[in-house]
Amino acid sequence: MLTCALAAIRAGPWVTLGAVALVAVAVYALPPPSDDADFYRRWGFDAANLPYTSDVDARTAFEDGKARAAASGKMLMVTFGANWCPDCLALERNLRAPETREYAGRNFEMVNIDVGDSAKNARVERDLDVAVNSIPLAMFYSSDGKPICDTQRGELKPSRHYTSREILGFLREVVDYGRAVSPDQRQ
Repeated sequence: MLTCALAAIRAGPWVTLGAVALVAVAVYALPPPSDDADFYRRWGFDAANLPYTSDVDARTAFEDGKARAAASGKMLMVTFGANWCPDCLALERNLRAPETREYAGRNFEMVNIDVGDSAKNARVERDLDVAVNSIPLAMFYSSDGKPICDTQRGELKPSRHYTSREILGFLREVVDYGRAVSPDQRQ
C-alpha cells in the first residue's frame, strides 16, 4: 500500500489527483449495499405490506374496480407500477397521506396493477389493451367505465419529487376538469 502511494506521488500531481478522484467516485457514486427492507423503509413502506401485489390478476382487478365504481358512483383510478420503482412507491405514499387519502376515498375506487417485469407488463398490455410505456401510469375512468384521462405522457413519472399536497391538487384536477396535468405544471 505504501509502495503504491509513493509511486503515485512520484508520478506527479495529475496521477495522484486522478487516483483520488477514482476512489471518490467508487465510494460516493455507487449506492451503498442495502437489502430490500431498507429500500422499502426509505420510501415509507414495510416490505410485508407493499402496494403492488404480484399474484393479482390484472383483468380481474380492473373488472372488480369497475364494478365498485359503478356501484359507488365514484371514478376509477387504476395505477400501473412496481414495488422496485421509487416513483411508484412515492406516489402510493403520497396517496396514503391523510388529506389525500380522504379526498381520494370520497372520489375514487382505486386499483393497483403490478407491471414489475416484462412478462407481467406484456400480459397487462394484452389483457387490458393498455400500453404501459412508463411507470407509474394512472388511468382514470368514469363510474360508467368510460375513459376520462391518463398519464401516458409521464405526468406522474417524477413522483418522488412531489408532495402529497401536489398529488392532491393533481387528483382535484382530474375530478374537477377531467384532465391529468403534471403537478409541477399546475398553477
